[in-house]
Order: sequence, then C-alpha cells, then structure tokens
Amino acid sequence: MTRTSALLLIVLALVLSIGERAIAADSPARYAIVIKRDVAAGPWGKVAQFLQSKYKGKTFAYETSPDEVRQSVGTYHPRYVCFVCPPTENFPDFAIVANKFCCSLDDDPYVDAIWGILTGFDDNHALELVKSEPVVIKRAFTKTLGNWLNWVPEGEYVTEWTRDRGELGEKNRDKDFSLTSGGPKSDAEDSRYVHKLLSDDKFDLIIGSGHGGHHNWMLMYPSGRGFLTAKDGQLTMTAPGVSMPLTASRPKIYWAVGNCLTGVVNTRRNSFKDSYALAWMKNGTKQYIGAVQSTWYELNWNMADWFLKQEGRWTFSESLFLLRQWSHFLLEEKLVTGRDKEGTEFTDGIFVLYGDPALEGRVEKSRDPALTETLDIQQIPGSQDVRMTYKVKVNFVGEGNKRTAEKYNGWRLFSYLLPYNVTDVKLEKSDFAKVVIPGETLIWDAGKGLKVGDERSFTFTAKRLQN
Repeated sequence: MTRTSALLLIVLALVLSIGERAIAADSPARYAIVIKRDVAAGPWGKVAQFLQSKYKGKTFAYETSPDEVRQSVGTYHPRYVCFVCPPTENFPDFAIVANKFCCSLDDDPYVDAIWGILTGFDDNHALELVKSEPVVIKRAFTKTLGNWLNWVPEGEYVTEWTRDRGELGEKNRDKDFSLTSGGPKSDAEDSRYVHKLLSDDKFDLIIGSGHGGHHNWMLMYPSGRGFLTAKDGQLTMTAPGVSMPLTASRPKIYWAVGNCLTGVVNTRRNSFKDSYALAWMKNGTKQYIGAVQSTWYELNWNMADWFLKQEGRWTFSESLFLLRQWSHFLLEEKLVTGRDKEGTEFTDGIFVLYGDPALEGRVEKSRDPALTETLDIQQIPGSQDVRMTYKVKVNFVGEGNKRTAEKYNGWRLFSYLLPYNVTDVKLEKSDFAKVVIPGETLIWDAGKGLKVGDERSFTFTAKRLQN
C-alpha cells in the first residue's frame, strides 16, 4: 500500500469513527452525512468531517448507491440528511434517488428528513459553504409576484412579463408593497437595470422565475433576449448591445421558484463549470433551490406559505420539507386527481436544495404571520409520554390561484414541523376533519378553508422517539 493510499484510509476511518461516537448524543437535530466511500476517502472527506464536527453528526458511506445505507440512516432517525457530492455527479438522476431515499427511511409514505445536496466547484468551495453563518433576510429582489415582498422588511420588484414591461415595485420598511411605472422598456434596458440592482449586492434573497436552463436565466417571460449566463463559474448579463460581468459576495438565499433546469448542476451533456446555480454559489449564495427538470406545474410556488408568510418561523430548507409533507398528504388522501395529481407527483421530485440543509436561512419578522401557530408541550406525570396541544389562528388569506387563497376558501391544509420526532401518537381531541402525525411533522385538514379569525386546535399524546 502506498503512503497516499494509507493516508486516505486513515481519513475515511476518522470520518466514520467520529460519526459512530456521535450517534450516542441524544440531539433533537440528528444530522446524517451520506457520501460515496471513495469520495470520503479523498479531498472531500474533510467536508464530511467538518459537518460531523459542526453538528455532532454521523457519516454513512456507500460503495455504489445510497440505498446501501438507507436502513442504517433510518435507524439513526436524522432530522437532516446531507448528501455530499462532487460536482461531477449526474444531478437530475441523483436528485430523484435522494428524494426517494428520504421518503423511505421508515414505513410511512411521508418525507422522513430535511435533505439537501452539498456540492461545489471543488472541495474547498463546498467547505466554504458549510462554514456559512446564518442568513437573515431583510431585503429581497424578485422578478415575479411582487406582492410577496409584503412578507419581507424591504425589497424591489421588476416585472418578468413582456405584457407588463415598465412595471416596477418597491417594499419599504413598515410600508406595503407598491407598484410604479417608468421601468425598462426593452430587453437591453431590463438587463442593465437588473444588472445594477444585483451588482449593488444589497439583497439577502433573490427570487427568479421564467425560462431557465442549466447555464442561464431568461429575464423576461414568455420570451426575451436578455439573459444572465454562467460560464466557467462567472456570471454575465447579456442582451442586444449589452455584455456586463456580474459579481456579488453578500451572503444570500436564491429561490429559482419557477425556472426550469437551473438546478441541473451537471449531467453527461452539461458541465458543472457552466452551472448557473454553482456560479451564484460562488457569488454569495449559501443555499439554492432549483429544478433539475423542465417544470410545467407550480407546486413549488406554495412554499411561500411557509418560507415567507410565516415571518421567519421556518427556514428555507424547512419550508421545502414542509411543502413536501403537504403535497404527500394531497396524494395520500386523494385530494388531487388527473393532471393535478400528475403535477404534484412530478414536482415533488424535481426541486432540489443545494447547500447545507441545516443552515439557518429565514426571513426577519416585519409583520404578523399569516397563521399564528402554537405548540404547547407538557410532560405527563409518571410517564415518559408528552401531551401536545397545537393551535392555529388565521390572520391572512391571500388572492390568486394558490391553494391557501380565497379561490380555495382559505387555509384548508397545512403542515407544522415538530421540535423532535415522536411515535405512539394518540389523538385525544380535535377541531379538524383529519390530522396525520407521521413522526417529524403534524399535518392537518380542516375539511374546508379557514378564513381570517378562524381558530382550530387538537391535542395528542406521544413518546419522543429514541434510538
């Protein structure tokens, strides 16, 4: 055995042994690192090792497929699962594998952990990402649904719709979002305007929609000639007569809510070197959610109900997880049929979080949340069981086509993340039509939409899940 090989084996053994010791810690936020064995034995081993040290986690190394360690990860009962992957992975395929993996850690049909894929241009870039500090969202930029800015302290909006060219919007602290006119009238003007906003680097959250690809984002919808393009890790804004490099460093979250394909970091045909997502992660982005396939269904837009409308109650990654729980409930309870069912199933598997899934990225509270939710936990005397009472009051019902809007009579369904996993659940009393508690979350169905001022509650007993 060469000296280099011996050192690599020592690194891998150290990574695994640290995880074995960490499993004894009874933490409510167990963190699993899933990594290919030969990747852990190389330079990327230090990334897994840092994650273990940071979260007192456990590494699960596999030879060829994550499914080899699925049972072991399930026994560990993690709150978070981080798949550590070099940028050369085939990410559209791997995202499907990762999602299926995290839906099958136990016997119920719901998602069992908050998961993400940690990658980077190289191991040092990935290590920078896992060393990130929490991101507090005080100012946002969006090119879609300007009214979303009412849920952040400050922000700016530029329309993506060609039919609305010239439309701008602004959200100032302690004021409502307002539309203005006089904005860009051509692709070239739009590109210059957006370039200046993003180059000024004052945003903690970027929200993008419209057509996208592995390496670019089309600024206008449904068609346009202005693009933000990634090549060799660099971003460039282009349009007729426009070519301007774009750089940024402010720590931020990027939510490609309606873009196709920007989550395709690498495939056999598309190199990670020109990845739009990774280029942004070299320009301050700490977490990125994007699609790994072309999307024709808008399920991911409902993530705003957790991430934005609850005013910082849930992080970026928790919000995607809760959306997945909610969508699985729709499918399990057969509340969607036909094309709606197909779209719900399809969307669940194609949106991916890149970055550390345990990173604290959340909105700074600036108003009352759409829902006031409380969870009271009482230890039952003489028992290891707890009694939990969940209460919700509706403060806001929005407009539009989303399932929590007036069109659907308000908030009929929702999901809530429990502080720790529970088992042996027994429902004692409830105001809801149905409640499901798969262990990590509680999901409720009011039977009909709840309007402003409506209140509901339920009480259940459970045991805290132990190893």
